[in-house]
Amino acid sequence: MDVEQYKQWIGRREVREDTVAAAPLISFAATLDRDEPHPKPGDPIPPAAHWLYFLPDTRQSELGTDGIAKRGGLLPPVPLPRRMWAGGRIGFQRPLRVGSSIRRETTVADVSFKEGRSGKLCFVLLKHVISDEQGPAIAEEHDIVYRDNPDPKAPPPKPPAAPASGAWRRE
Repeated sequence: MDVEQYKQWIGRREVREDTVAAAPLISFAATLDRDEPHPKPGDPIPPAAHWLYFLPDTRQSELGTDGIAKRGGLLPPVPLPRRMWAGGRIGFQRPLRVGSSIRRETTVADVSFKEGRSGKLCFVLLKHVISDEQGPAIAEEHDIVYRDNPDPKAPPPKPPAAPASGAWRRE
């Protein structure tokens, strides 16, 4: 792979706009089987609820085999077939509020390649800044990893050990 070809994607930007509507918050509370009061205009949304907005609107014909937008727009056209979320960091400066117009500016901050036990890996770092009428409210970094398909002759990975009793519980 020509590393420099993919590093040319560093600095590419995408801007999306949305409105903090109450409906996604109500649906999310129902999904979690929680009795939450219906949000009213001006109510703050909970941390990480910004993930309910800026949903992809990619046409079916423009999706890759992994169900995500084909590469070559915002994301570099890395030839490794498996694209996965690898981690992230979020900084909340202040809450977004129901009824606010919001904007997410995404920038490709880095593209790097590594060789791991499973083969070649490509990491893409995206930086998102989410703003409303008052300015930036949330800063988020999103790590994406691309990797090759596993060797069909390789043994399957061992399942993770079960958590200690009580480690996962619903409150």
